[in-house]
Amino acid sequence: MLSIGQLDRRIDIQSPTYTTNKYGEETKVYSSLKELWSHVVWKSSDRKEESQENVQGTDIVFYVRQIGFLPGIIVLLGKSRIEYNSNTYIIHGIKEIDGRDKFLEIETKLKDNN
Repeated sequence: MLSIGQLDRRIDIQSPTYTTNKYGEETKVYSSLKELWSHVVWKSSDRKEESQENVQGTDIVFYVRQIGFLPGIIVLLGKSRIEYNSNTYIIHGIKEIDGRDKFLEIETKLKDNN
């Protein structure tokens, strides 16, 4: 059971904005949609260590309190991302936990910058 007191990390949910440059090419720029308090759980990584170090390939689950606008993020599932601890995480799944309208579990993977 998750409690409000466990939401001790600040995350930034970002959504893309598309613009066209002077050559007619579409450019994607991310802007902050909402900053939220979150509980962070490291699920797995490419590195086989017992630490919670963020490494390439890390799967992280963010637990956030569900508030009114968050169902709109489900529509943006393939487009939104999370910024946390100077890293970018791509959202792979969202599900409700602890009953309706309580918390959301957001499954992510560390973005590969290579």
